[in-house]
Amino acid sequence: NSLTDFSGVLNAAYFYQHGSATPMAVMGDFRADNAFMFEAPYTDFDEFNANLTSMDDQFFGPFYTALYKSILSANTVIENSSDATEVGEAKFLRALSYFKLVRVFGDVTVNLSATPSTTDGSILERQPAANVYNDVIIPDFQDAIAALGSGDDGRASKLAAQGMLSKVYMQLGDFGKAESQLAAVVNGAASAGISLQENFTDIFVNDLNSEIIFATQVSSS
Repeated sequence: NSLTDFSGVLNAAYFYQHGSATPMAVMGDFRADNAFMFEAPYTDFDEFNANLTSMDDQFFGPFYTALYKSILSANTVIENSSDATEVGEAKFLRALSYFKLVRVFGDVTVNLSATPSTTDGSILERQPAANVYNDVIIPDFQDAIAALGSGDDGRASKLAAQGMLSKVYMQLGDFGKAESQLAAVVNGAASAGISLQENFTDIFVNDLNSEIIFATQVSSS
């Protein structure tokens, strides 16, 4: 029987994002000296030497695998779902996945198919990061903005897509385009229940505080 309800596949695309959380922190904050590893061999992340590649199986590999699983699930929804909101969420997640990938690896392989060829080796060729930004990340976030509304807890919203697109433009140094997206986020924050915390430290006490625009969430089941 052919699958007609793609909500579960979309949930999988969300779920796989969790696999990128810890590696992203390790490869970002630890390399930036915002945090430190005290136990060997993880001190290599502080020292940033040639030994870094010895931990492929603990950080780089799981990060890479989780995001391409999210991308494949998102592709399935984009190609097959007739629900415009589901497709918008899937495009948000695909853009988010590739945004994470290019910031860690630079040039990466690109798969935009739910059924990629197992014989065409070109799909394994790394594409320039600039092309990934222009051909996938930016268009996907733009499509998500057009398709999404307020969104439910733990799901992508128009505001989240605008916020992420502004981060993309900031990453690319296009501050003019970033400013217009950020203005939309600021102007839409109140109606979305988003507000600044009075105490800066409270941001880190509760993962789902009032400043959070988007956070992947899973149920206890």
